[in-house]
Amino acid sequence: MSALLKALPYLLAAAAALAWTALAYYLGGESRGDAVLLAWQTERAGNARAVLNALERTLDAERGLGETLAAHDARHQKELERVRTEKKLLEHLLGTGAVRVSVPARPAACCAVVASGSVPSCDPKEARAELDPSFAGALAGITSDGDSAIVDLNVCIDRYNAVRDAAATLSHAQAR
Repeated sequence: MSALLKALPYLLAAAAALAWTALAYYLGGESRGDAVLLAWQTERAGNARAVLNALERTLDAERGLGETLAAHDARHQKELERVRTEKKLLEHLLGTGAVRVSVPARPAACCAVVASGSVPSCDPKEARAELDPSFAGALAGITSDGDSAIVDLNVCIDRYNAVRDAAATLSHAQAR
């Protein structure tokens, strides 16, 4: 037994060293796991911030685009009102006879060829035919409809350009 008693302190020291090593390994592994978890959570938080920033930029661009489109709509309504006012004024002036519409006309004598083959001299710039007020009003209506269509087309083009510019700005901002 004396050999066992002599070896006992060495066995206890070895057991204590083994226990200490196992405890250090366990705690080290746990701290490595905590470090990995912390890195993963930090990455997730960074990604969430990036998504929130992108969403904020998108919402700002959407608000700006909404304001731009509202301004285009207001201008469109103003232009349409101007066209309607001009149409009503022209129809009124044509109806009252304050404005008369005439077109160039060739008198019958100018078109007739004399037997000798020569055309009589006449000035076609002086010959004019006055249009009936109702026909002139119909022509004015056609032209004002064309004006309205052009205003609508210009607004459509302006809205398209505004949306395209906003999308380009947003995609450029998100690319950064």
